[in-house]
Amino acid sequence: MQTQRETPCIRCGRERVFKRKWQEVIGKGSVITHVETVCPDSSCQAIVDAELATRREKRLLLENKGKAIKLS
Repeated sequence: MQTQRETPCIRCGRERVFKRKWQEVIGKGSVITHVETVCPDSSCQAIVDAELATRREKRLLLENKGKAIKLS
């Protein structure tokens, strides 16, 4: 089992804090434990969430564009 590492916020550099933890069962009983951490500054976390959503949206657009090219 891996130990939890301390990670800095990608925007302000503050030490991120624990938000929630959950487990997911995959395949034939393999268990994955997810740990979500957030910036202690809620306004900074909101900006980070918006930036990540923008990046995710751009990535999905590029993936879909690539799929459309392959189908043509």
